[in-house]
Amino acid sequence: MVTTAARMRRALLRSRGVPVAAALAAALPITGSAAGLRLGYENGTVNSGNPSVGVNQCCPAYSIKVDDLPRTGSYAIRSILRYGDAKVAGGTRAESHTLKLKDSHYRSGDTVYYGFSVYLLSSWQRDSREDIVFQWKPWPDACEADKPPSAFLSVQPTGQWRLRVNSDGNACSTPDSIRKTSFDLGEVKPGQWHDFVFRFAWSHRGQGKIDGWYQTHKSPGWRKVLTATGPNTYNDDKTTYGYLKWGIYKPAWNTGPTGVDSRTVFHDNIAVGTSFSQVDPTR
Repeated sequence: MVTTAARMRRALLRSRGVPVAAALAAALPITGSAAGLRLGYENGTVNSGNPSVGVNQCCPAYSIKVDDLPRTGSYAIRSILRYGDAKVAGGTRAESHTLKLKDSHYRSGDTVYYGFSVYLLSSWQRDSREDIVFQWKPWPDACEADKPPSAFLSVQPTGQWRLRVNSDGNACSTPDSIRKTSFDLGEVKPGQWHDFVFRFAWSHRGQGKIDGWYQTHKSPGWRKVLTATGPNTYNDDKTTYGYLKWGIYKPAWNTGPTGVDSRTVFHDNIAVGTSFSQVDPTR
C-alpha cells in the first residue's frame, strides 16, 4: 500500500525545481571553503547522526520524528506540537537545537551563512498568534536571567513569513533595553517547501547586516527578500555564544489556547557555512 506520505513525497520530487548554478554564481556572494554544519537526516535519526544535536520535546511518541517527506534525499525532521503539551525548556515547544554543537555557535563579530528548508502541510490554517519555526538563540550572560533570540523566523497571523531581530548594546540586557525590529519576507504557502538562506554579519553595534534569499520548490528561483543594516544581536561577554533551534514554538500557548490546537512543521537541510553555495538547502 502506498502511504499518503509516500504519495506526497513522489509529488514533491516530480515538482522540485533545480536552481541554475551559473546564475547564482553571478548574483550571490561566495566566500570561504568548507561548511561548518549540514544536517539532512539521511541516516534516519532525529539528530542526523550528530550526538551533539539535542531535542526539546514533551512526548517522544510523537513530538519529533524523522519522516519520509524530504526536501532532498529520503528524510526530513517532523515536529508536532499540540495545545496542552507539557512545557519544555520553559515553553510550549517541539524543537531540535545545537546548544552543544560548536560548529553552529555565533557571537557578535562573526559573519555566517545559514540555510534551511521548511514545509507546512496543505492543511495548515492561519491562527491569531504567531508560530516560530527557526531561532538564533544566545544563552544568557551571568548578569541575565534569560533573553529573547537574536533573531527568529515565524509564520504570522497575516500569512507572512517574518524575521524578528533583537539587539542590545548594553552589557546586561533587560526587557526594556532590547531593540526589536521586524521584516516581512513573503507569503506563506502551505503545501510547499520554503527554502531560506540568510547571511548574518553579527554585531551589537551599527556594523551588523542581514541578507536573505527565498524560494519555494514549486516556484524555484532565488529571490533576495531582505537587506538590512544595524545591530542584530547582543553585547555578550566572551564566554557567551548563540546557537540554533528549529521545529515549532508557540509562545501564546504558554498562557492559553488560540484558534488552532495542533501544529506540524517539517525541516530539512539545516546548514551553517561561509558561503551561499555551502548552505544552499536544495543541494
